[in-house]
Amino acid sequence: MALDLNGWIDGITASGVVIFGFVIGFFFYYESRKRNARLLTYLGLANLFAGLMFSGVFLDFLFVLIIQQNIVNNGIVALISYIWFAPVIVSAMYIGVELMAPKIKKPILIIFLIISIFFEIIIFIDPINSFNFIPSIPDPPSKNLIDYNVNLLTLAGMLLGGLLLPVLIFLGFGFLYKALESSGEIRKKFFLLSAGSISFCIFGLLEGLTVPGILVIMVRLGYVSSFILMYFGL
Repeated sequence: MALDLNGWIDGITASGVVIFGFVIGFFFYYESRKRNARLLTYLGLANLFAGLMFSGVFLDFLFVLIIQQNIVNNGIVALISYIWFAPVIVSAMYIGVELMAPKIKKPILIIFLIISIFFEIIIFIDPINSFNFIPSIPDPPSKNLIDYNVNLLTLAGMLLGGLLLPVLIFLGFGFLYKALESSGEIRKKFFLLSAGSISFCIFGLLEGLTVPGILVIMVRLGYVSSFILMYFGL
């Protein structure tokens, strides 16, 4: 099976995000050990998990290249990706509460952990209905990779929104507020953290709304750039 142009763009960019996540994640971890900067450890984990969120597309791409057919569409291609969503959110929120509200860090993280566990249970119980799949693989296979995103009208979609929206408000706009009331180098750092958090939420959302094609390149570049911005902010 020969992929069309959109299929190649989808597969190559997804592979790039996965590889970038591993490389930069381990680099951040190395930097955290060298600088004794604990928050960089969590940013490294967040970056690693964020890269793994594209592992479903990456594996489908490998299947097509090696055995000339897509992964069997039984929901696994979406599960392979979205099992990493909760770890990304929890890692990012740890950074946020440590900087914004360290005195109430524990209860906030417990709430996010509980919601995350429910999200993971739901998508494992009912992956077919929790996600939208395009296409449902025909016979013969299509010339594109399987495109998938969370069905926002399901419980899984509502739980995903319940995790993502607080990140946008607490980290994105919270860091922005901190920047506006600060000055000098601290002001610059909080602006970078705000920009990184907002970029992660916006481009992460656009990833689920964008049809594979040229626009995917911009969306995925914006997605990975969010963690670079947060690195310089930290």
